Amino acid sequence: MLAALWRHLQWRGLTLAGVGACWIWYGIGLIVTDRPGIVAATGPLLSLMCMEAWGGVWIAGGLAGVLTAALRPGQDLPGFAGLTGPLLVWALAFTAAAVTGAYGTAWTAVPLYVAALLMVVVIAVLTGGRTRRCACEGVGRGE
Repeated sequence: MLAALWRHLQWRGLTLAGVGACWIWYGIGLIVTDRPGIVAATGPLLSLMCMEAWGGVWIAGGLAGVLTAALRPGQDLPGFAGLTGPLLVWALAFTAAAVTGAYGTAWTAVPLYVAALLMVVVIAVLTGGRTRRCACEGVGRGE
């Protein structure tokens, strides 16, 4: 059963499911814990929505990743958008907070968000996007 799951998910699906689960976890953390550094670094974003709503954005992005992990390559693009969207917004918010001096140490967290963003994008590109066939096609049908 695990072999069949791996044949279908491969690195692309594993990335969507694994990173998606982490985003759900992070979003819940934003909702249920006080995060003074995050609040300071995302100040401009908090004028648009409260931290709980931003937690919901991370959860929604994570759910998009998890729910599209089993789809065929090319049909899972909403999942990759869900994984990259919150990262991009957070990286830009932290960069702006550092540049403007609103939260001087925000620059130290920017590489974490950018590195995760780059890894998700690289996996999406390297695993073929719309052109890669699912490895499970033809399995069990004598092909």
